Amino acid sequence: MRQGSAPRWLVASPVSCRIGPVGFVCGCGLVFPAGVVAVAGSRSLPPSSSGLVSWVAGTLARSGQPLVVGCCVGADAAVLSFGSGSPNQMRCLAAFGPVSPPFRAPSGRYSAPGAWSGSAVREVAEFHLAGGSVSWWSGGDSSAPLSMRLASRTRAVVAAASSGLVVFFASPSSRGSLLAARCAASRGLPVLAFAIGFPGSALPPLGSGSWLPCGGSGVWSGAWRWTPKQEALFL
Repeated sequence: MRQGSAPRWLVASPVSCRIGPVGFVCGCGLVFPAGVVAVAGSRSLPPSSSGLVSWVAGTLARSGQPLVVGCCVGADAAVLSFGSGSPNQMRCLAAFGPVSPPFRAPSGRYSAPGAWSGSAVREVAEFHLAGGSVSWWSGGDSSAPLSMRLASRTRAVVAAASSGLVVFFASPSSRGSLLAARCAASRGLPVLAFAIGFPGSALPPLGSGSWLPCGGSGVWSGAWRWTPKQEALFL
């Protein structure tokens, strides 16, 4: 990409999405009813995709959809970076404990009890400092194993959603992303996925149904919509 040029996904064509009478309508016609949208995704997303994640989160927030997100590096961190500028539109569920004042350790690095190398401690702390709502120890207290806290936190993020889920997969084997998507599908929530670095046709199934490309134009054209088998009969 030439220096100073915009990312390809941003200049491809006008974004086909709008605010409808019942909520947010993306380019493929998928409707997120008015309510809270969960945003989740892989910890191993390439840095080049952070702009896409932030843009999608911003589009939803500016349309009036409140967001809920987790606390890890990758997709969560990209959403939280956007959220620091619009803290009232978002809630963060952290699998670790609160960062104590003054929020920055003498070494210049943020720290928090229960955090690990995959935790977006800096982004969570800055979001909190900006006035954002953070629910600490969302996956269980410090006595719970890390893997259990992370999985429980992911379930809690999806449980806090009332409108739908947007999820960013770094690979078909992204376990946390798949857990979030399957939890949302099991609740009957609309699920929209972005496949980063691999064909969307390789997205893992969420049950009985299939992934359908959104098509159209703009950013949302790269997304895939989960369509349960029963719904597919009427398409």
